[in-house]
Amino acid sequence: MGWEKKLNSFTFCSGDGKYIIKANAVKCGNDLNITIGGGQYHIGAVALAVPRFEYKDNKKRTASTSLLCVHGHREDELAYHTAKKIATSLDCSVSVAIGIHIDNIDKEEINILTNNVYELTDKIVEYFKS
Repeated sequence: MGWEKKLNSFTFCSGDGKYIIKANAVKCGNDLNITIGGGQYHIGAVALAVPRFEYKDNKKRTASTSLLCVHGHREDELAYHTAKKIATSLDCSVSVAIGIHIDNIDKEEINILTNNVYELTDKIVEYFKS
């Protein structure tokens, strides 16, 4: 069949300078496939979240979330948080691949990048909810 030029692809960003985080979200039917990167892009962790109701009260929404992490990388918590939040908020299955690398980064810079990922996650949710 070949390539289709028309994709349901959306780009989001948060932060600036060397702390900019970008996401490319692709609609796959009702679901989302999201790639997030910053600095030197790579795949550090991948999460898949599937929305469901909490077991106890069967009213509160959550998501079952699975995680794969490349050995030596630390994006696992960001991938997990992002996929779970988006799946729960939008009631769809979500895959998130994330890789962020900046040489010689310190704790304060990690906090900046983490906050930028959280802000980016909120932007994605807000966009697709509207």
